[in-house]
Amino acid sequence: MTVRNWTTVALAAPGCLMATGFAVALALAAFGRHPMWVSYDLNLSEASAVRDEAEVARLIEYAEDPNLRRDIRPGLLFERRVRLTPLEAAVAAGDGRVVRELLDRGAVIDAETWNRLRCAADGDEVPPTLDASRPSGAVMHCAGITPPW
Repeated sequence: MTVRNWTTVALAAPGCLMATGFAVALALAAFGRHPMWVSYDLNLSEASAVRDEAEVARLIEYAEDPNLRRDIRPGLLFERRVRLTPLEAAVAAGDGRVVRELLDRGAVIDAETWNRLRCAADGDEVPPTLDASRPSGAVMHCAGITPPW
């Protein structure tokens, strides 16, 4: 090969490598595994913890039970793994919109649960949202109540 041919190959190599990489990415994307957009599947409690109202609604529409406890991975809400209901996770995250979404979509809150969550609730959004959904007979007594997390 002459110097001119080697120069042509050297100049074409980066473009060929890039085209090959994009072809691999497109092939993986066709099967739902795009290497550039990693998606993590969130369970309902995790979606509540990260304040993803749309994912909460989607998961409930796909028949997820809004009253079951689920594991929440470390780093999403706390530095350790916890097991919470979606409602507990939303209260811990301090997101009144997600609390309202859960209550509107079937999360059950009895007097004991309401009292525990209301005592743990902070901020400007969550307490009024819980107050609006106070079950009959629920009385707020926070003595001895600690958050479930």
